[in-house]
Amino acid sequence: MHISAAHVAAVLCTGLAASSLALAAPASANSGTATLTTHNGQVGVNQVLTATYVASDAGPSCDDAGGVVSFNFTVDKGPNLGTVSGTCTPVSDGSVTPVATWTGTMNWTPTKPGTQFLTTQATQQLFGGDPVVGQATKSVLIAPAPAPKPTPKPAVPSQIQNLKVTGVSTNTVSLNWDAPRSSGASPVSGYVVTWSGPTSGQIGVPGNTTNANVGTLLANSSYTLSVLAANSQGWGASVSVTQATASAPTPPPTQQQTLVGPAWEGGGPKVKSGKWKTFNDTANLDTNAGQEARLSAKNRSASIKSVKFRYKGDFVEVRAVLKSGKKKGSFTLHESAPATPGFTAMDVERKIKVVK
Repeated sequence: MHISAAHVAAVLCTGLAASSLALAAPASANSGTATLTTHNGQVGVNQVLTATYVASDAGPSCDDAGGVVSFNFTVDKGPNLGTVSGTCTPVSDGSVTPVATWTGTMNWTPTKPGTQFLTTQATQQLFGGDPVVGQATKSVLIAPAPAPKPTPKPAVPSQIQNLKVTGVSTNTVSLNWDAPRSSGASPVSGYVVTWSGPTSGQIGVPGNTTNANVGTLLANSSYTLSVLAANSQGWGASVSVTQATASAPTPPPTQQQTLVGPAWEGGGPKVKSGKWKTFNDTANLDTNAGQEARLSAKNRSASIKSVKFRYKGDFVEVRAVLKSGKKKGSFTLHESAPATPGFTAMDVERKIKVVK
């Protein structure tokens, strides 16, 4: 067949014009399929929204897909969740022309229950025309958030209330308190009172008593006193108070305790064996502190058999006996009286001779 030059030129012109029109025409919107995948959920629980867009006119690779596809996510009557860029994977649909699949994900935490409508729009930078290339909507049912679980009742008692000091002396602090608001899993069985400072210790108090006297403390000293409640499950937390004991009073001046009156009737410290010797003390050996002295014999020599004391009316007598065949001996007469307020103790010793 003979083809004229004019015919060839006409065909070429027609081809060029068609090619020019194809380049100039905008890419069509909704030129693919968009899907949105999610599931029913619950208020406060994160959801993952997955959007896909399958381009129906893609080339054999994502480079021919016409630009990046982005996905915008919105909630009906709710917030705009934002926009993410998709990732592309070329997939053959088994026909001559493969398809490009774009995927984007978004996290969403529902804030209200009920049916929620979620929408995704797939957009692509096209050569003119509408950038929206696909759109999908999905409804999900959001369940209410679960009701908060009630806080379990503590097993042990709560703290006691209103701990206060009600009395202070040189060696004692008195405490008072109110029972705890909660006894825990069982009734209050008792209270434990502890103290620390120059000395430390603890005492127990029955469960029906809310006061205690802490004694055996040191005068003019600071102590921390704590009280806690206990039940069959254990001990609760303690409450503490700090208190100083009172200063000890200045002791009165002391003087020496002495006997009232002379010690013997008549002469020096000598007695005859077996004879009662009278003390010349009509006050029964009273001291100037108003108490009675005590008599005892010690350091007796080997020749002394016995030493005895007796009262005879208002007088006190002593009788020492020598052993058989002994002509003399001796013992130590011990006169004593314990200390009393304002007076020191009396402790007097004298050596007594015993003769035949």
